[in-house]
Amino acid sequence: MVAAMFALPAFATGDGDDAASERSERNKGARTVVGAPGSVECAAAAAAGRLDDEAIASCDRAIAAERLSRPNKIATLINRGAIHLRRRSGDLALTDFEAVITLDQRNAEAHLNRGAALVMVGRPGPAVAAITTALGYGVRYPHKAYFNRGAAREALGDVRGAYEDYNTALTIVPDWGPAEAELARFVRGRRERLAAQLGEQPEQTGRP
Repeated sequence: MVAAMFALPAFATGDGDDAASERSERNKGARTVVGAPGSVECAAAAAAGRLDDEAIASCDRAIAAERLSRPNKIATLINRGAIHLRRRSGDLALTDFEAVITLDQRNAEAHLNRGAALVMVGRPGPAVAAITTALGYGVRYPHKAYFNRGAAREALGDVRGAYEDYNTALTIVPDWGPAEAELARFVRGRRERLAAQLGEQPEQTGRP
């Protein structure tokens, strides 16, 4: 099965306590709070694509400090979940994104990344549901959402649904490499199956 994509949030600094921040936080990316131990470092580590233990530790310190506002706790959990996904720690990432959803049920990016984590841990059925929910709430990277749902559907044996989702991803972002590669694989598979069938015809027609 193809690897899942996840939607890394945007990063900024600020106190995160104003109403506008809380309203926009769902779909416009994570925010960090100045002064909360580890939160700035956690955001920077996630933005830089770091995978080291200290990157995770900085997020752990921020969450354990209990000095984060609600929007910034959500942001830090998303940041840590993104790092866990990069480290291929799907179960840990899943825990973080589910914690975000507990705090903010309509957080589209958390649902999308939860779907990516579910694909990673081999639970394609719940992954399809999670990603469909994310699309309903409006994600910032819909092409990644359709790509991930395509991977989950393919794992479930829904070849037609997978093809349609990969094709939708490519329609949203033309020339996007991952979607192109998956569609090309579908075309190769179809040609190989057709060639195999044609190769069997002479032998089949010679049978009594």
